[in-house]
Amino acid sequence: MAARQKSAKVRRCAKPLPRPLASSYCPAAMSARILLVEDDPALLSVLRAAIAFGGFSEESAASGREAIALFERERFDAVLVDLGLPDLDGTEVLLSLRRLSDVPIIVVSGRGGEHDKIALLDLGADDYIAKPFLPGELLARIRAALRRHRASGAPGTPRAEDDRDPIRAGALTLDPFHRTIGMGAETALLTDGEFTVLKALIQAAGTFVAKETLLRALYCDEEPPAETRIVEVYISNIRRKLRGLCEDELILNARGRGWKLELPA
Repeated sequence: MAARQKSAKVRRCAKPLPRPLASSYCPAAMSARILLVEDDPALLSVLRAAIAFGGFSEESAASGREAIALFERERFDAVLVDLGLPDLDGTEVLLSLRRLSDVPIIVVSGRGGEHDKIALLDLGADDYIAKPFLPGELLARIRAALRRHRASGAPGTPRAEDDRDPIRAGALTLDPFHRTIGMGAETALLTDGEFTVLKALIQAAGTFVAKETLLRALYCDEEPPAETRIVEVYISNIRRKLRGLCEDELILNARGRGWKLELPA
């Protein structure tokens, strides 16, 4: 019964690929390599077709252990992972891959509840797309994740020298190259999204930054998902990490105005 339901979802999401638009061109696409973690042959075929249409290259793994082993051996620029794998739960794979690298990880799953999405983002996923999905939306999310990863100064990402320099704000030091936030001898590692949000707050330190402004920073020129709470999730994660550096509550919020960062002396 479960297999028939999964196949039905595959048929609904396997819609004809749209003709490419000029605005969808991504210069990074031709050099980006994607790891597909999916055990369903029909859905894997859909994912491969979308990836090829978008100009990406790919490798696939049909189990969690195979995905982790492949990820340890080879270089990938992003990962698409299904949660329903035969040997490991997708969340275990997500955690294992996140410990190994900070490349964008996008979860593709039928678990579409708001609680599930928030939990996965908390665990380190960069984005989430629910089945059934449109191939065009999947490609747009991959392009946006790759742009955020490159723009955030992720470790090993080629950047201009000025963009590698640490950003000092009060007692805090934001390191774009290593993607850490530090205070004194203590540091905390940031994900792509957390880095982007915190950088925006630091640049506007002492003033409120609206949610719409942070969404624009996160999604570049892509349209953010309707009613998304991704900003709130990133703010919650950043607050938790800042508490490990400083006892004071550094990020304040006001309804209708957004969030602001109070710099420690």
